[in-house]
Amino acid sequence: DHTVWSNNFDTTMDEIFDIQDELVETIVSTIVGRVEADALQELTSNRPENLAAYDVVLQGLEYHRRSMTAGENARKAHELFNKAIEIDPNYARAHAWSACSLANTAGWYPQDFDDSWFENCIASVNRALEIDSNDPEAHRIMGAIKLSGGDFEVATYHHERAVELCPSDAYIRSRYASLLIYLGQPQRALEEIHRAMRIDPFCPDVLFEDEGMSYYWLGEFTNAIDSLRKVKVPTRNSLFYLACAFSKAEKAEKATETLKQAITSMDMTVERFINSQEYKEQENREELSKTLQAISL
Repeated sequence: DHTVWSNNFDTTMDEIFDIQDELVETIVSTIVGRVEADALQELTSNRPENLAAYDVVLQGLEYHRRSMTAGENARKAHELFNKAIEIDPNYARAHAWSACSLANTAGWYPQDFDDSWFENCIASVNRALEIDSNDPEAHRIMGAIKLSGGDFEVATYHHERAVELCPSDAYIRSRYASLLIYLGQPQRALEEIHRAMRIDPFCPDVLFEDEGMSYYWLGEFTNAIDSLRKVKVPTRNSLFYLACAFSKAEKAEKATETLKQAITSMDMTVERFINSQEYKEQENREELSKTLQAISL
């Protein structure tokens, strides 16, 4: 036996009825998330011999979750997901995650890929959706791939479908929030991020990254800095946006230090970073480029 809920709410009796819906949503979603996590942990710890593909996928996920911190993680994840597909060709999520990791790898090493990688991604996720049309991860990944291809309408459909299928998943909500940022809707993105944080107090680190990006585009640079500094393992986006936020907040020394860290640790030029940003409006990329180029190195 162990505890699945032990949080406190800071409120008064006068306010209790005003926030009752939020309380119910938070408690239910958190308990669901913790029970699901426990079930996954139990399955992971006691997996049978014949779940070889699942075992390989779990190995792939360990690298996949770190794919925004180093290109080699993305490459290794892609190799493992493809190995899982070889073991079980009907494993829907292996197909979906193979597509996601391929897109991440191509983002890190564009010189190693021709134009066919994008179509290969689409084919992999389509295969996942053929096997399971209600898999939220497959819809999320299709949304991300469509976003990278500039198909904003279809990207929105798949991200919204993923949220509809799994509303208590903070990571899925964070990716929907990321879409909203790239669509030029930082206020809506921020609302979605804070909703995800309420439903899951154990929120993934990526929510702080999205929160920081949202604050940046809202012109709240101090808040952006505070959020981006909460990212425990720095990512490409967290470092480059943190450098921009420092610059906008007139902290020139910090901006220079952070931009140097971003370029060195991520092995990425400013130009490559700008090209990786999938904004609907060119003005966003131009603003980022102008801000980063103005930082003295």
